Amino acid sequence: MKNARSLIGLPVIMEGRDLGRVSAVELNDDLHAVRGVYFSCGLAGTRFIGRSDLELIGDVAVLVRGAGKRSMPHASSLPRRALSPDGSRLGAITDAFIDEETLAIPMLELSGGFFDDLTGGRTRIGAFSVTQDGDVVIETSEGDDRP
Repeated sequence: MKNARSLIGLPVIMEGRDLGRVSAVELNDDLHAVRGVYFSCGLAGTRFIGRSDLELIGDVAVLVRGAGKRSMPHASSLPRRALSPDGSRLGAITDAFIDEETLAIPMLELSGGFFDDLTGGRTRIGAFSVTQDGDVVIETSEGDDRP
């Protein structure tokens, strides 16, 4: 499993040719899957490769089946506000963990803020949903104070 931030800067390769470097990862609206990746081609601009053309997300490169379409990146999918089921603010969703084979997102990364991150680290969240406003609701177990 890889986090979306670790893909930034990886080379995009098609049939042995270097097309550019990953500049952004676009997630579905419900944050449960990767929609595609944007990559920078230098003077040729920015291109978008959809999920169906992503062949392999590796440790050192992203292999693709097509050259993609010229496109400017949309607004970033992350960070997003994280809420508890009762509506209180828990922090921000700062990253997504991607299953390289299925391109599904089984977990998100929750930051409680600078001090919380420093003292306790960031939390991985597996059970979540997204509201119409784009906020992420963290589903907690009974009796838990924090996910």
